[in-house]
Amino acid sequence: MDHLPPQFADDLAQVLEPSHREAAAGIIEAASKLDDDGLRKFLELLAQRVRESAAPVTHTELQDFLSASTRRPHGA
Repeated sequence: MDHLPPQFADDLAQVLEPSHREAAAGIIEAASKLDDDGLRKFLELLAQRVRESAAPVTHTELQDFLSASTRRPHGA
């Protein structure tokens, strides 16, 4: 994940539900181990969610993004 901006972790912390940050860290770590397509999907889902709502992102939402990012389309 060396290609992420230097302030990525700080920026991410600003959009996470404060009480969910520790649990979120484990999900984000798992997402960082995805292949390029999976990580791209995870980050796209997270970015879309942040654009759509000012509410903090929850652990459950991140888990859903991770699950969606690991699913492969039928026939793939």
